[in-house]
Amino acid sequence: MLTSPLAHFPLRRLTASYRTGRPVATGFTVDGHILIVEETFDESTKKHILSIHQLKDDWRKTTTIERREIDFSLVDRFPDGRLILVASRCDDDVDGTWLPNAFIYDPQGNLLDSFCLDDGIQNMQIDEQGWIWVSYFDEGIYADAVTSSNGAFGLVAFDDTGVVQYKNRQYPIDDCYALNVCSSKEVWFFYYSDYRFIRINQEQDLVCEAPTIAYSQFARYDDYLLAANSDEAHLLRRKGTLFESIRSIRFVSEQEKSLSGDLTMRNDLIVLATSEHLYFGRLGQRLTSLVVAE
Repeated sequence: MLTSPLAHFPLRRLTASYRTGRPVATGFTVDGHILIVEETFDESTKKHILSIHQLKDDWRKTTTIERREIDFSLVDRFPDGRLILVASRCDDDVDGTWLPNAFIYDPQGNLLDSFCLDDGIQNMQIDEQGWIWVSYFDEGIYADAVTSSNGAFGLVAFDDTGVVQYKNRQYPIDDCYALNVCSSKEVWFFYYSDYRFIRINQEQDLVCEAPTIAYSQFARYDDYLLAANSDEAHLLRRKGTLFESIRSIRFVSEQEKSLSGDLTMRNDLIVLATSEHLYFGRLGQRLTSLVVAE
């Protein structure tokens, strides 16, 4: 645990983020829309359904699909409006082939396609050209290494039909802890066992050492990262090729009440999900006050 000075990070409650069902997944689109998926029981059809809510400020749109016997944990949206739900794990069929764990729906909730993105998925985000960036945790990397499948590379990009467009061949990823696809030209990830933040898809990769903490989410703005796991959050500042902690962060409401829940971050956006609401903030909008407290 790092012992940096403490700073409060206020988050605004989203009025359109009321929740009525069991939380399934939370995500951000590349253009900043928030996606939440929840499971409810439809009394009219007597079936369990999944509702995919798209939020932007006080706007909300919902797509409903029938629940499958799959434990989805990741959600995103393609630039053309199609939605994708992904399960972290996948099963193999009787012949040994992997069963689908990625399902694509049109905006009305009709299933368009399904395919396998391999087992052991840690995170999934779609860029503005429609590539599906997928990171893998250790079980997916080392179990898949035996068969030389995609998960063994730790970070892979697919097109919208499941065909590989990119494989990490440079960094020795044992576990890709966190992913932040800001755009097709700025992809960040954080991996073990080197504890490094990497930025790829520019002329030269940026490789930065970091605290030896298993950060599972991070937001990025300029030379700063707000990185967090289930126990702690830190504001990190880059000096050359080193990210060092300058603040411990506590998330609070606008009324200064302490907040706890599940964090999701992308680009400089931050969402904290409680059992009833979502709370939202941008690192860029709060950065000056956080740094001034130094």
